[in-house]
Amino acid sequence: MDKNRMVLNLAGQEFRISSERDKEYMRELETEVNKRIKAVQLHCPDQSTSRCALLAMLDLADEYAKLKAENEEVDRKISELRSIRDGGEKKPAAPVKRPFERKKPVGV
Repeated sequence: MDKNRMVLNLAGQEFRISSERDKEYMRELETEVNKRIKAVQLHCPDQSTSRCALLAMLDLADEYAKLKAENEEVDRKISELRSIRDGGEKKPAAPVKRPFERKKPVGV
């Protein structure tokens, strides 16, 4: 797949990136990141932009960890249901495939 090259503006700084993701998707990420940073800046106006960016990153990491835990719980429940469906046999459970999960970080 061809790489898309673009410039993203995050917290007032320009970043030249190339990504296999389409430009519209990357612009959506840019908007979300800037929205999160702006929310932290409004809540903590005495903090520098870089500290607000780090706090926004921490908030995103927390959200990611919670969603990951929820997905693991759903996977566990799916495995239980598969086991019941298959008569309670203990087979190694195949991992649940999610097409939206990435293998590589964005921008790499």
